[in-house]
Amino acid sequence: MGATPATPSGSIRVRPTAMPTITRDIDAAVERLRAGELVAIPTETVYGLAADARNPAAIARVYALKQRPASNPLIVHVAAPDWVDDWAVEIPDAARRLMAACWPGPLTLVLAARADVPAIVTAGQDSVAIRQPDHPLCLELLNRFGRAVVAPSANRYMSISPTTPDHVVRQFPESDLLILDGGPCAVGVESTIVSLLPDEPPRLLRPGMLARAAVERILGCVLADAHDTSVRVPGQHERHYAPALPAWRFTDIDADRLADPRLGWLLCGQGLEVAGPTIDLGNDPDAYARRLYAALYRLEHSGVDGICVQLPPDTEPWRAIRDRLQRATLPMPEVAPGDLEQPR
Repeated sequence: MGATPATPSGSIRVRPTAMPTITRDIDAAVERLRAGELVAIPTETVYGLAADARNPAAIARVYALKQRPASNPLIVHVAAPDWVDDWAVEIPDAARRLMAACWPGPLTLVLAARADVPAIVTAGQDSVAIRQPDHPLCLELLNRFGRAVVAPSANRYMSISPTTPDHVVRQFPESDLLILDGGPCAVGVESTIVSLLPDEPPRLLRPGMLARAAVERILGCVLADAHDTSVRVPGQHERHYAPALPAWRFTDIDADRLADPRLGWLLCGQGLEVAGPTIDLGNDPDAYARRLYAALYRLEHSGVDGICVQLPPDTEPWRAIRDRLQRATLPMPEVAPGDLEQPR
């Protein structure tokens, strides 16, 4: 038996007691779900931390591992539209039109919940959020499992969402989590959420890469905005999707900051010359969204002290991206050029 490896300073390196496993073995993932355990699963939006949606004890493990408040409800993921009848007590024609046109895909519907939906799923509300993900491995898993799952993003609460298996490992490095490898996520930003509750107008509760205008065309009406009394759904916290490092957003910036090598930069195709590590995601919203969270992970681990994010245009195609960036960052502080203090 070999000696325990030592660090260069001579101190003992302690191996973690558990490590995540990346696999494409769907049978192993199904077995874990049936045993009430958690599995990280691929979707077209982000990787989700899945548990049997009818198992409150398993769902409690999701909240605990993510360190997510119990007041924040979860999205139920189904394999087909006809599974929705098991979760919603009333499915309006508008919901069926959206399901027919947009599922599988990055659209979550908030509907009136059946009385038997576990309260831990809905955070005690009388509504339930449901979607059919558009990822072949995820859909195969759901069909083999034969039951719906909850699957919030597979990350610590309010941190960067994962869009690859490696991102999930970074979030839970000392867990025994099984991660089903479906490759990089094709959309890369969380789903659009639309409320279709009785006695209320259809509402847009969270923007996503399925555009508001596309949903309105299918519904034949204008979506109302969310308001203070709207149902609680994921992604509404003021601070969300954030790197561990300090991160600031800007539209205009002075030259001295561009020359600061301590800073990393996330740009959107406007050709700024900067001194620190830089990722330019270009000016196409769909391509930008696919790479956004991966870019934040890279900059977070690039050795910089902070990240500066150039806001994309304030137009409808960029709405979901701007929403995520404004929650992930703070406004650039107004200080004299060259006086941006090193974050601690």
